[in-house]
Amino acid sequence: MEKYFFEAFDGLERLSPGSAQSTKKAISLVNIATEKELNILDLGCGNGIHTLTLAESFPNVHITAVDTNQQYLNGLKNQLRKKELADRVTVLNASMLELNFPPETFDLIWAEGSIYIAGFQKGLKEWKTFLKQGGFLVCSEISWLHANPSKESKDFWQQGYPEIDTISNKVNQIVESEYAYLFSFVLPKEDWTDDYYLPLERNLKKMEDKYQDTPEALAVVNTLKQEIALYHGNSRDYSYVFYGMKKI
Repeated sequence: MEKYFFEAFDGLERLSPGSAQSTKKAISLVNIATEKELNILDLGCGNGIHTLTLAESFPNVHITAVDTNQQYLNGLKNQLRKKELADRVTVLNASMLELNFPPETFDLIWAEGSIYIAGFQKGLKEWKTFLKQGGFLVCSEISWLHANPSKESKDFWQQGYPEIDTISNKVNQIVESEYAYLFSFVLPKEDWTDDYYLPLERNLKKMEDKYQDTPEALAVVNTLKQEIALYHGNSRDYSYVFYGMKKI
């Protein structure tokens, strides 16, 4: 089953909702001194689409890009060589659940579309150790856009990610974790439709044609198509939201 999920996302630029514009907006909202050398930890970097944006955005930076998918990491290494950014990024195959860095190593921790793997509150608590005093944590997290989502949306996300919550409650969790809350913004609908779902749908169509007699593959295709249909019918209920905070 897993190999069919991997095939569904094969060759896609985006592995979750997002865009270069949204990544750059989040970067612009972090008031960090760029003249000094920065240490950034990019957790759950995937194929490195936002790692590259980080490397291009900060002239004096060393990024440690962490993921467990070696194929994605190999692709990131190739992109770094092509863009002549390899000297700015160390690519590391490791789990964000088992990090082994000295305390207060990083100026910025970046977790774009990935903090759900650790869990929002657990990630905030455990990763804080690795931040320098006054360091920043930026993440994007699936969140309710209002307090009364549809039953269809609630059933899907309560099963898939029970930690989903409203933006105001996420902000409260940031404050309770003893960070200074800095900003939040909702990803625009185009980050879901144009940059993520349209390319994914093209892959799913190819898989439908290829695996007409393979029920396991078609089950994966149908699962992803149902997720896409859910979003199109309930996009006012939920979205990814960028959250920025500072260690105090």
